[in-house]
Amino acid sequence: ISYILKVIQPSIIKQIMKIFKILIIILVLVTGLLFAAPYIFRPQIISLVKKQINNKVNAKVDFADVNISFFRHFPKVAVTINQLEVTGLNEFIEDTLLSARSIDAAVNFLSVIKGNNMTVYSVTLNEPRIHAIVTKEGKANWDIVKPDSADKRAGANEKSFQLELNQYAIRDGYLKYDDESSDIHGEIINLDHEGRGDFTAELFTLYTKTKAEALNFTYGAIPYLVNTQTGIDADIQ
Repeated sequence: ISYILKVIQPSIIKQIMKIFKILIIILVLVTGLLFAAPYIFRPQIISLVKKQINNKVNAKVDFADVNISFFRHFPKVAVTINQLEVTGLNEFIEDTLLSARSIDAAVNFLSVIKGNNMTVYSVTLNEPRIHAIVTKEGKANWDIVKPDSADKRAGANEKSFQLELNQYAIRDGYLKYDDESSDIHGEIINLDHEGRGDFTAELFTLYTKTKAEALNFTYGAIPYLVNTQTGIDADIQ
């Protein structure tokens, strides 16, 4: 090593050290930007999420906070909605359709920066509590998506939300189903479910894994399943 150092000109060594210092500075700046970016773009993300939800559903939607991370799903951006709650309107005003500890999504970085076109790649629901209801008249409380207007159909190319979903999951979920029109009632306790596939394709295979600690099902007041442990791995085309 000492021989090599004697051969190499001191000026070259200085240039190498300068380049090395510049690279270190750039690395520090980039790392700092990645830590700061979630706070810099946080208002745009919260505004975009609320706007998209309010424009799409006929329901009361509320959440505690939105967190953004550039590291959890790197190089994608992780957007997490905390303490989400969706309650119905009109006859379902006292019913909570969905509550969840958090919903975690991996989104496209550039779509976050632009703020007008969010691309979603994966979604995970953590501890969701879902109560699906069908009235005696056959009306479902999950039918909350607003229909597209003629103006929106005319401008179909002006998209504000893109779904390039590859994977979704439910962790520690609870699902209750009450269908008064058919006298069918069901309950799934501690549900873990995940699916993956190319949702952008017209035809694809959906690979799913499902397990539940307990499954209850009654029809016409007759219990067919009581606290039944369930596990299903299914590939669906």
